[in-house]
Amino acid sequence: MNHPRKLLASFSLMAGAAVALGDTTPAWVESLHLTAAASTQWTENISRTSFEPTRQNAASYDLSLSAVVPRQLAPDWLLTVGATADYVGVPKFSLTDNFNIGPQAGLQRKFGLGPLAPVLQFSTAYTYKAARYAPDRGGTLEANLRLSKRLSSAVKVGISGQWMKHSAESHLFDIQQRTISADISWDIDEHWRLSGSAGRLQGTLVANAADWVYYGVLGGSLGPVVAKYYDEIPWETTGLYGPDWISYTVGAHADLWSVALAYAATDRTTLELRDSSVFVVNDVGIRYPTNTVGLCLIHRF
Repeated sequence: MNHPRKLLASFSLMAGAAVALGDTTPAWVESLHLTAAASTQWTENISRTSFEPTRQNAASYDLSLSAVVPRQLAPDWLLTVGATADYVGVPKFSLTDNFNIGPQAGLQRKFGLGPLAPVLQFSTAYTYKAARYAPDRGGTLEANLRLSKRLSSAVKVGISGQWMKHSAESHLFDIQQRTISADISWDIDEHWRLSGSAGRLQGTLVANAADWVYYGVLGGSLGPVVAKYYDEIPWETTGLYGPDWISYTVGAHADLWSVALAYAATDRTTLELRDSSVFVVNDVGIRYPTNTVGLCLIHRF
């Protein structure tokens, strides 16, 4: 897969263009905000599997770049437009590698003056997912609404709502989700920040199982109600997490939790350690717990 090379080439072209423009650089280029991030994660049950003895764990790697141009429409209104690109690699399960790219936009309203005034933000994005596994390729549309407020110079709280829909080449990977979450962050000092979040997700997602486990469920190992449900939902052999492994789409809800500790090495560079968990329960009560620990390096140009 040549996505990392394409991403690197895009970065080089953007940098070269900025140098070539010199004094003729347009105003929007001068106000361009570039952010790059590189992260590594270890995920327990990355396969989102219910049967514990067959759950797969793996490391993954993520490289992303976002470019945003802000424009002040009025003293309390801010418009942002830009684009984002992201590559995710999972060496142990390379069929799940993917590259995403697309435009994004946001509108922000600040209610009042000063750092303690509440801020309402709406953002939307469309990305194309170029997955290594062809049936998962397709477009993803997202919309987010967030209200945040500083309680003091050090403490900030927020509440968010998100809607997401992925339309893939195969109906198996068509998913739609709604999420509500709350978060809090504490600036311990000028370098350290501690943050946490909790949320609830409702919608559809893709889970996976070893073939013999899935066929056992179809045969009634978990009872007739579960067998009927698993027979009627979309499923097929994909081999994403092992030979003859089966992927299937379920309706579910999930509890989301995360805690992060960030260190600002400079005004532009931050290192963040994050621990997050997703506890999924599908429509017939089958559970899929997932936990991820990751380290991310973020640099704002």
